[in-house]
Amino acid sequence: SGHARAAAEFALCRIATMDLSGMPQDAAEMRNFANMLEEQIVSTRVAVDANPNDYMALAKWGELLLELAMLKQGEEATAILLQSIAKLKRSLELYGDNSHAMVVLASALNARAFLQQDPDVAAQLFESSKKNFERALELDPSNSRCRQLLEAMENAPALHAQVVQQLQMQAMMGQQSGYPGAMGGKAASDDEWIYDALGWSILVTGAVGLLVYMNVSAPRE
Repeated sequence: SGHARAAAEFALCRIATMDLSGMPQDAAEMRNFANMLEEQIVSTRVAVDANPNDYMALAKWGELLLELAMLKQGEEATAILLQSIAKLKRSLELYGDNSHAMVVLASALNARAFLQQDPDVAAQLFESSKKNFERALELDPSNSRCRQLLEAMENAPALHAQVVQQLQMQAMMGQQSGYPGAMGGKAASDDEWIYDALGWSILVTGAVGLLVYMNVSAPRE
């Protein structure tokens, strides 16, 4: 199983190339970072409550939620990710030419795609993500980060297939060994299936983090 894990990790790391030195490196740093994000989310929610049509505040809220989702696992991570997508979509409904919000939404959709077992569902999400990257680049052709992420999209479906294959292999090995978290015995949603594959939730969260990190780690104006 160590070989399979290493192979999947190698494939996932090819999603994008970047310096991850700015990410929290241990549990304490992750908790502190998560607490900071949650405080900022509260402030942003107050701004949106005061003005529900504040598209900038909605975009920031969605971005903060995406960062927070990277630090969570399982159903909690999925729920926060869905909230992020909803806030970003609402922001773009109010003002459709916010290229930064488009890049963040595209990254969130990519994250969502990698949490799907069904390749058709993942493909639809990848396509939607790609369109947002393309539109953002039209609005801001100088955005090299967006260009890099758009180029990385070319390999996303193939990498998704590798992730699913590796998770299936891991789950089968767990079933054969009687490992208590192996999938089987219940009908699960796509996201539950991913997170029920033991030991992979952190790896998957890290993988989607790779795809969004180039965007969300940049200093905000």
